[in-house]
Amino acid sequence: MADLIEAFASRDALMQAAADAIAAALETGLAKRGHACAALSGGTTPAPAYALLAAKNLDWPNVTFALVDERFAPPTHEASNERLLLSALAPALAKGATLLPMYAYEANLEAAAARANGLYAPLEIDIALLGMGEDGHTASWFPGAAELSKALDLATAETVIAVNAPQAAGAPERLTLTRAALIRAHALALLITGPAKAEVLRQAAAGADYPIGALLAPPAPPLRALWAA
Repeated sequence: MADLIEAFASRDALMQAAADAIAAALETGLAKRGHACAALSGGTTPAPAYALLAAKNLDWPNVTFALVDERFAPPTHEASNERLLLSALAPALAKGATLLPMYAYEANLEAAAARANGLYAPLEIDIALLGMGEDGHTASWFPGAAELSKALDLATAETVIAVNAPQAAGAPERLTLTRAALIRAHALALLITGPAKAEVLRQAAAGADYPIGALLAPPAPPLRALWAA
């Protein structure tokens, strides 16, 4: 397990490591293709890492930021992941980086998912930064959600799907990248804090039935787990 979790002495060090990991992946994509893409998670935990990332000197006009998942809520909503990224990444966006929304105003969740799927399917993701809840969910793959099996199905052709998760904080109606989409990313990183989440990750690595476990083995790229108390 020591090989799975990279422990940092402080949360400040953790956020710096996450920012550096995203920047390194973007720089690799820029060097190889002339453009790069990072898929980012919402929530309050990674916001300091995004601020550190946005302060870096990268070729921002050729960088696209995408979302790992989103609430079916406009960016004016306090729970919107897009809203958080617009704020935390503001310096990079001001210098020409693009943020590709997952939410769009549509008549219903399924229509919004179909629209997002069309936008996100062509993306080549250099790195996806994930979070995890104490229930073992990552992205919007919630235990017990009716759409969980579809989200984890490697045979699905969909990049973004609709999820209804009554237990999800912020809003039960969600849009999320699928497992099939995330395993196409060149790199995966997980940013977590606190002993409870570290223990959940250890249990998942040992075979416990948590959604995060779907990204702990091939065909997913190696998951770099970054943690601090």
